[in-house]
Amino acid sequence: MAENETAQAQAAGANTQQGLAFLHQYLKDLSFENPNAASGLMAQGKQPKIDIDVNVNNRDLGDRRFEVELHTSVKATVDGQTGFIVECVYAGLVQIGNDVPDEAIEKLLVVEVSRYLFPFAREIVSDATVKGGYPPLLLNPFNFLTLLANRKDRGEAEA
Repeated sequence: MAENETAQAQAAGANTQQGLAFLHQYLKDLSFENPNAASGLMAQGKQPKIDIDVNVNNRDLGDRRFEVELHTSVKATVDGQTGFIVECVYAGLVQIGNDVPDEAIEKLLVVEVSRYLFPFAREIVSDATVKGGYPPLLLNPFNFLTLLANRKDRGEAEA
Protein backbone atom coordinates (compact mmCIF):
# COMPACT_ATOMS: atom_id res chain seq x y z
CA MET A 1 0.00 0.00 0.00
CA ALA A 2 2.87 2.41 0.72
CA GLU A 3 4.21 1.89 -2.81
CA ASN A 4 0.82 2.83 -4.28
CA GLU A 5 0.67 6.02 -2.17
CA THR A 6 4.21 6.94 -3.21
CA ALA A 7 3.33 6.43 -6.89
CA GLN A 8 0.23 8.62 -6.51
CA ALA A 9 2.25 11.37 -4.81
CA GLN A 10 4.86 11.24 -7.59
CA ALA A 11 2.14 11.42 -10.25
CA ALA A 12 0.55 14.40 -8.49
CA GLY A 13 3.93 16.13 -8.35
CA ALA A 14 4.54 15.42 -12.03
CA ASN A 15 1.15 16.89 -12.94
CA THR A 16 1.94 20.18 -11.19
CA GLN A 17 5.07 20.50 -13.32
CA GLN A 18 3.14 20.43 -16.60
CA GLY A 19 1.03 23.01 -18.35
CA LEU A 20 -1.07 25.48 -16.42
CA ALA A 21 -2.74 25.04 -13.04
CA PHE A 22 -5.17 27.50 -11.47
CA LEU A 23 -4.41 27.72 -7.77
CA HIS A 24 -6.91 30.38 -6.75
CA GLN A 25 -9.14 33.11 -8.18
CA TYR A 26 -10.63 36.08 -6.39
CA LEU A 27 -12.16 39.54 -6.58
CA LYS A 28 -9.32 41.92 -5.80
CA ASP A 29 -11.07 45.27 -6.16
CA LEU A 30 -14.55 46.51 -7.04
CA SER A 31 -15.78 50.07 -7.31
CA PHE A 32 -19.20 51.27 -8.39
CA GLU A 33 -19.93 54.98 -8.68
CA ASN A 34 -23.45 56.24 -9.27
CA PRO A 35 -23.02 60.03 -9.04
CA ASN A 36 -26.30 61.07 -10.68
CA ALA A 37 -28.58 58.32 -9.37
CA ALA A 38 -31.00 60.79 -7.76
CA SER A 39 -31.64 62.56 -11.06
CA GLY A 40 -32.52 59.33 -12.86
CA LEU A 41 -30.01 60.11 -15.58
CA MET A 42 -30.35 56.76 -17.35
CA ALA A 43 -34.16 56.79 -17.11
CA GLN A 44 -34.42 59.76 -19.49
CA GLY A 45 -34.95 57.33 -22.36
CA LYS A 46 -31.67 58.17 -24.06
CA GLN A 47 -29.21 55.46 -24.93
CA PRO A 48 -26.06 55.85 -22.81
CA LYS A 49 -22.60 55.98 -24.31
CA ILE A 50 -20.67 53.06 -22.85
CA ASP A 51 -16.86 53.16 -22.73
CA ILE A 52 -15.18 49.87 -21.85
CA ASP A 53 -11.51 49.37 -21.07
CA VAL A 54 -9.96 45.97 -20.43
CA ASN A 55 -6.37 45.41 -19.42
CA VAL A 56 -4.27 42.63 -17.94
CA ASN A 57 -1.38 42.85 -15.48
CA ASN A 58 0.69 39.91 -14.33
CA ARG A 59 3.09 39.65 -11.45
CA ASP A 60 5.78 37.01 -11.14
CA LEU A 61 5.67 35.52 -7.64
CA GLY A 62 8.64 33.19 -8.21
CA ASP A 63 8.78 29.43 -8.75
CA ARG A 64 6.75 29.89 -11.97
CA ARG A 65 3.74 31.19 -10.03
CA PHE A 66 1.99 34.28 -11.30
CA GLU A 67 -0.83 36.55 -10.23
CA VAL A 68 -2.88 37.68 -13.22
CA GLU A 69 -5.13 40.72 -12.74
CA LEU A 70 -7.93 41.37 -15.20
CA HIS A 71 -8.87 45.05 -15.00
CA THR A 72 -12.30 45.94 -16.39
CA SER A 73 -13.52 49.52 -16.39
CA VAL A 74 -16.90 50.68 -17.69
CA LYS A 75 -18.21 54.24 -17.84
CA ALA A 76 -21.75 55.09 -18.96
CA THR A 77 -22.61 58.68 -19.90
CA VAL A 78 -25.68 60.46 -21.23
CA ASP A 79 -25.25 63.91 -22.77
CA GLY A 80 -21.83 64.24 -21.14
CA GLN A 81 -23.08 63.40 -17.63
CA THR A 82 -21.86 60.30 -15.88
CA GLY A 83 -24.49 57.64 -15.30
CA PHE A 84 -22.23 55.10 -13.62
CA ILE A 85 -18.65 53.89 -13.45
CA VAL A 86 -17.71 50.29 -12.63
CA GLU A 87 -14.13 49.24 -12.03
CA CYS A 88 -13.41 45.60 -11.35
CA VAL A 89 -10.11 43.83 -10.77
CA TYR A 90 -10.57 40.08 -10.84
CA ALA A 91 -7.44 38.02 -10.33
CA GLY A 92 -6.13 34.51 -10.49
CA LEU A 93 -3.11 32.78 -9.06
CA VAL A 94 -1.60 30.26 -11.48
CA GLN A 95 1.29 27.83 -11.61
CA ILE A 96 3.09 27.36 -14.93
CA GLY A 97 4.65 23.96 -15.48
CA ASN A 98 8.29 23.45 -16.36
CA ASP A 99 7.27 22.07 -19.75
CA VAL A 100 6.06 25.53 -20.85
CA PRO A 101 8.88 27.47 -22.53
CA ASP A 102 9.68 30.88 -21.03
CA GLU A 103 8.83 32.66 -24.30
CA ALA A 104 5.27 31.24 -24.16
CA ILE A 105 4.50 32.40 -20.61
CA GLU A 106 3.34 35.93 -21.48
CA LYS A 107 0.88 34.67 -24.09
CA LEU A 108 -0.40 32.03 -21.70
CA LEU A 109 -0.98 34.61 -18.95
CA VAL A 110 -2.41 37.44 -21.05
CA VAL A 111 -4.54 35.34 -23.38
CA GLU A 112 -5.46 32.02 -21.80
CA VAL A 113 -5.64 32.95 -18.11
CA SER A 114 -7.52 36.17 -18.91
CA ARG A 115 -9.94 34.27 -21.14
CA TYR A 116 -10.68 32.01 -18.17
CA LEU A 117 -11.11 34.93 -15.71
CA PHE A 118 -13.26 37.12 -18.00
CA PRO A 119 -16.66 35.42 -17.45
CA PHE A 120 -16.31 35.90 -13.69
CA ALA A 121 -15.44 39.60 -14.09
CA ARG A 122 -18.30 39.97 -16.59
CA GLU A 123 -20.77 38.58 -14.06
CA ILE A 124 -19.51 40.91 -11.32
CA VAL A 125 -19.86 43.97 -13.59
CA SER A 126 -23.38 42.89 -14.56
CA ASP A 127 -24.40 42.36 -10.93
CA ALA A 128 -22.96 45.74 -9.93
CA THR A 129 -24.98 47.61 -12.57
CA VAL A 130 -28.18 45.84 -11.51
CA LYS A 131 -27.55 46.64 -7.85
CA GLY A 132 -26.90 50.24 -8.90
CA GLY A 133 -30.41 50.44 -10.33
CA TYR A 134 -29.61 49.88 -14.02
CA PRO A 135 -30.30 47.06 -16.45
CA PRO A 136 -27.62 44.38 -16.45
CA LEU A 137 -24.59 45.31 -18.51
CA LEU A 138 -23.42 42.23 -20.38
CA LEU A 139 -19.91 42.70 -21.70
CA ASN A 140 -19.24 41.09 -25.06
CA PRO A 141 -16.50 38.49 -25.25
CA PHE A 142 -13.07 40.08 -25.46
CA ASN A 143 -10.20 39.16 -27.78
CA PHE A 144 -7.17 38.92 -25.50
CA LEU A 145 -4.96 37.91 -28.42
CA THR A 146 -5.52 41.41 -29.88
CA LEU A 147 -4.62 42.91 -26.49
CA LEU A 148 -1.35 40.95 -26.51
CA ALA A 149 -0.59 42.01 -30.10
CA ASN A 150 -1.24 45.67 -29.23
CA ARG A 151 1.09 45.39 -26.26
CA LYS A 152 3.83 43.95 -28.44
CA ASP A 153 3.29 46.66 -31.08
CA ARG A 154 3.60 49.38 -28.42
CA GLY A 155 6.71 47.70 -27.02
CA GLU A 156 8.36 47.54 -30.44
CA ALA A 157 7.43 51.17 -31.15
CA GLU A 158 8.98 52.28 -27.85
CA ALA A 159 12.16 50.29 -28.52
